[in-house]
Amino acid sequence: MKVIKTIVLVFFVHAYFLIFVDNPEGSNVTKGYIQSDVQVGDIPREPGWKAPAYRGWEVLSIPGLISTYYDLNLDGKLDYMVTRKISRKASSEEIDIDRAIELAQYDQQAVYFSNPVIYFANKYPLFYCKGLDYRKNCRNIWVDISEDGLNGNEEIYTSSSPLQNAH
Repeated sequence: MKVIKTIVLVFFVHAYFLIFVDNPEGSNVTKGYIQSDVQVGDIPREPGWKAPAYRGWEVLSIPGLISTYYDLNLDGKLDYMVTRKISRKASSEEIDIDRAIELAQYDQQAVYFSNPVIYFANKYPLFYCKGLDYRKNCRNIWVDISEDGLNGNEEIYTSSSPLQNAH
């Protein structure tokens, strides 16, 4: 019974803390192109864990990042990912789920539960990725240096060209 309650709570936490913001219409979106001619304004809104497109999350091998995966066209293949920075971790032995939720609400953060670690991540993603291959590599990546949600200040991310707002 305790395991079932924990599982239900994990799903609740995903729903409550993964807050999604629409790209406002009429925003001044910088137009940019990459190999596949995808524009900055083409970044999809994150559907959330209740959506049929939700496929889970994982801590990446790059320290300090956590990704959430989606199958937007529901064809059985991952095609969208958002990546957030992990701001802190806690042991599930040190803090219970209720307290973790309370702390995340207070700090306006997302929270991810994994036994024995609880991850607290930034509210909004740092990276948006559209077009994943079978190894979860991104075809089209945008970065939101401000981590303030989809509002038009996202930039196409490539390793070959420096970012304007990155120092």
